[in-house]
Amino acid sequence: MRFVGVDWGTTRLRAFLVDGAEVVARGASDDGIGRLQPGGHGAAFGRLAGAWLAAEPGLPVVLAGMVGSREGWFPAGYAACPAGAREIAAGALAVDLGAGRQGLVLPGVAYEERGGIDVMRGEETLLLGSDIADGLVCLPGTHSKWAEMRGGRIHRFATFMTGEMHALLREHSMIGRPATEPADPAGFEQGLAAVGAGRDGAASLLHDLFRARAATVSGQLAPAALGPYLSGLLTGDEVAGALRLFRPPQGVSVVAEPARAALYAHALARHGVRAEIMDPEPALLGGLRRVLAAR
Repeated sequence: MRFVGVDWGTTRLRAFLVDGAEVVARGASDDGIGRLQPGGHGAAFGRLAGAWLAAEPGLPVVLAGMVGSREGWFPAGYAACPAGAREIAAGALAVDLGAGRQGLVLPGVAYEERGGIDVMRGEETLLLGSDIADGLVCLPGTHSKWAEMRGGRIHRFATFMTGEMHALLREHSMIGRPATEPADPAGFEQGLAAVGAGRDGAASLLHDLFRARAATVSGQLAPAALGPYLSGLLTGDEVAGALRLFRPPQGVSVVAEPARAALYAHALARHGVRAEIMDPEPALLGGLRRVLAAR
């Protein structure tokens, strides 16, 4: 199958010309959905994929991520869990990309439970392309996703705002203000160890966060270790929370770049859980391929 796949996030836009399992060409830019002015989407897309489509006008084009959000180019809805390639393909939006070319914008996925709702947009392609039929998958990020796969479909999932919270604490709070660079990575392990410490194991992230400030101002925690310490604290809290939500598994598939995946593998190991690390790009393209094949 030969197609153009687009991963359009809030801050980055990536496009791939795919032939079978091989990426023939690729492009990337900072034209994320959150950085574009209204009406600028077509030009941003054309700068990356226009030459490919000019050479092969009939290529299928599939777009995933925030391109289908309310702030995106073509707002698409959500497929309800349990959702696999067939359900996501059925909810995809056929759109006109300009110059008579057609594209397919994928929906997000929603999970409702006990009156609450959780959503994802873009991560569903990674989950489908992970080839995990039954098991627990972790997608670390700004809004980390933990998803239970059953029969190759997204059965249920939960989101943790770990990356965004770390950025807020580091850049906009008195807790992270004393942090200095270069950072001391040893702080990450200290943060993991501090999750729930000193209170008979009772978890209270808000209390743990202020203890990080107290440790810094009292001289118990070096400013260079503070940034990684906060990362370890938040990651440890996320992992502990996810393992409470889902049945404690023997293993978790972590789909992330190696450096970030290694941090999650270390956090999981503290709970006796094995991590299988997977490359996100093949998972992304595999998921797009699966949805196209399900049309």
